[in-house]
Amino acid sequence: MFSVTKTVIFVLAAGLANAVPFDAVDSVTVDPAALASGEVLRRANGCGAAGIVNGECGRYYRGDSCSDLIGNIKPDCKKGCHTVEDGLRSIKATGNGIYGTNCALFEDKNCQRQLGETGNAIFAGGEKCYTVSDNKKERMAYSYKCYYRC
Repeated sequence: MFSVTKTVIFVLAAGLANAVPFDAVDSVTVDPAALASGEVLRRANGCGAAGIVNGECGRYYRGDSCSDLIGNIKPDCKKGCHTVEDGLRSIKATGNGIYGTNCALFEDKNCQRQLGETGNAIFAGGEKCYTVSDNKKERMAYSYKCYYRC
C-alpha cells in the first residue's frame, strides 16, 4: 500500500511539474512581478496550463526559438487570421492533453503566404515551437493562425 501511495504521489508531482509551461528566462535573477504579469496575460487570453482541460494555447514571440513573448491567444476551429504590426519570429502551440493545437506563421498581413507551422501539439511537455527560417534573422512573419480541435 505504501509503495502504491508513493507511486501515485510521484506521478502527480511529475504531472504538475510538466503542467505549467515556463518560458525561457535570460538571466539567473527572476523578477516575480514580471513572471506574475506574464501569468496574468496568459490567463487573460484564456490559456490554461498545458496538457490539461483548457490548456490549449497559441503563444507568439519576437525572438527565435519561442523567446521574448509578445502575447497569446486561445485557439479555436474558426482559423481566424491575426496580425502583428511589428512582426514576429516564432510561435508555440500547446494542447490540452486530449485535442491538439496547431499554429502557422505567414509573411503577409492577411494569412495568405505561409512560412511554416508548429505541427499538432497535444500533451504537456509536448509544446511545439516554429521559428521563421532565415540565417540572417531578418525575415519576419506578420500574421498567424492557431487552431484547435478541428
